[in-house]
Amino acid sequence: MQAERQGERRRVFRRRWLAHLWREWIVESRRPLQPAYAKPQPRQWPDDRLTAAWLGHSTVLINFFGLRLITDPVLFPRIGIRLPFITVGPKRLTMTALNFAELPPIDLVLISHAHFDHLDRRTLMMFDSKSRVITAQHTRDLFRGMRFAEVIELSWGESTHLRPCGLEVEVRAFRGQHWGARVQRDEHRRFNGYVISRGDRRIIYSGDTAMTNAFAQLRDGKRYDLAIMSIGAYDPWIRSHATPEQAVAMADAAAARFIMPVHHQTFRLSAEPFREPIERFTRALAHEPERIALREIGETFVLPE
Repeated sequence: MQAERQGERRRVFRRRWLAHLWREWIVESRRPLQPAYAKPQPRQWPDDRLTAAWLGHSTVLINFFGLRLITDPVLFPRIGIRLPFITVGPKRLTMTALNFAELPPIDLVLISHAHFDHLDRRTLMMFDSKSRVITAQHTRDLFRGMRFAEVIELSWGESTHLRPCGLEVEVRAFRGQHWGARVQRDEHRRFNGYVISRGDRRIIYSGDTAMTNAFAQLRDGKRYDLAIMSIGAYDPWIRSHATPEQAVAMADAAAARFIMPVHHQTFRLSAEPFREPIERFTRALAHEPERIALREIGETFVLPE
């Protein structure tokens, strides 16, 4: 009986998801994209600072003291199922702040999990053998046919030490509260948050997560320079995405100096109003607004000396 109920729930979910994809393709196809708030100039960034720009959704371009990283790169107008000549799935609300040709050479690509809005094969196919990718466990198969120099899977608690271009970096994976399946039957895929370290400088990239004590467990007596935190898609997906207030609380639990809010204003993936996440995030830090790294797509953050 339980198996029958689960099967019926899957069928209902599949029908609703296909209806959503159809509506996104037919109804949204002619809607113009809003321009990004600003246009970063990454080729002008110095290599002796931590500089980061939000390109949209969970895509953040980072110059980490000379090391160039990008998180969950998604740079095309649509995400979803790729068919010949078209992609069936949600359309961006806001244009990406940079297209692929405008990116500097990328040393390291960080992929948090396999969802279409985080692992976009069409974007990833554009990287060449100069870049390495770090991804969650049981997702390596999704990178077949790509030209990356190396694909590194990390499980929770695992670390890797790399020296791209002679610049040392450590990346450690941790477990948030989310799920990693790309389609219904691949629930074996995992999902990661990351701590990126260069000497005593450290960045947290949360990936998608609901409220969890994983960030408190990252606290070790030293501050993190920047926490990149997802703040959208909590209504009705509160079991797998945090509210803006919870994102601030988790960054505080880890002892992050600055917080960059992402995963909002880009795709219509949930029911909360377009501006609600950033407005709630801003109110949550009203007592210390200087900790807000940025608010709008295309803005650039530079770590103060």
